[in-house]
Amino acid sequence: MRRGRETLALSLLFVVASLTVAEVPRPLPRKPVALPSLKAEFKLCISEENTDRATQTLKLNPQRAVKEVVCFFDTSDGALDANHLILRARQKSGQPGESTVRLRTTAAAADLSDAERSIQPEQDWTTETGPTLSRSVDRTSLAKGLVSKVAAGQAEEDDLFNAVQRQLVALRMKDFPWEHLRRYGPIEAEVWAQQWKLYGFPEAVTVELWHLRWEDRTQDILEVSAKARGQTEAQTQALARQFFAAAKAAGLGEPAGQTKTTLVLVFFKPGR
Repeated sequence: MRRGRETLALSLLFVVASLTVAEVPRPLPRKPVALPSLKAEFKLCISEENTDRATQTLKLNPQRAVKEVVCFFDTSDGALDANHLILRARQKSGQPGESTVRLRTTAAAADLSDAERSIQPEQDWTTETGPTLSRSVDRTSLAKGLVSKVAAGQAEEDDLFNAVQRQLVALRMKDFPWEHLRRYGPIEAEVWAQQWKLYGFPEAVTVELWHLRWEDRTQDILEVSAKARGQTEAQTQALARQFFAAAKAAGLGEPAGQTKTTLVLVFFKPGR
């Protein structure tokens, strides 16, 4: 009975969109609201051997990139990742920062609570065979400079996440010790504001270059991505095929089912 009351309370607490300035949670419907289309994002992490060619193909000019600081968070033993949770904070140059708590599962996952299901999912395609589903709670307009302070070790990591985001974590990990968060980063990133078209794919694509640095190790991650909405599952699948085919034709390589998040967590894994 107690668990039922807690689940109902949480389902009323969550918000799908960003919080207001006062951060007053708005109740969610009992069931997900059906949308007229499927929100999807297609992502291709380009291998190191294809990075130089991709940079030339996309005509990337570092002087036109927007600088961004990105941090991920987990415990030393990777407990959040093991429970399919991703905690991230980022801040573009000259803009307010934002934080995200994301639950990423397979499309066939059957262990979601009602509160988790009430958060509208987004499809993440890293191969054309099928997507994972991401359900996110964002906190926008963080205090000025907070992300940079956390990245520099001058503020606590858990200051980035509000009560609503903590409740999403609590659904998976009751009594999670927020004081045990470990920072993965900071990551210096470049995001190109202008968007490109790949021949054979109807939507514009965005390019991000992440520079991972830790002790004496370095790694760069170049990602091309695109957001789109399909009216049906079949149409979304077709868009995925078009995206990866267009990327391959442009010399960007083939998908390997990787995301920037996965690569970051592996790179910063303790004891690696």
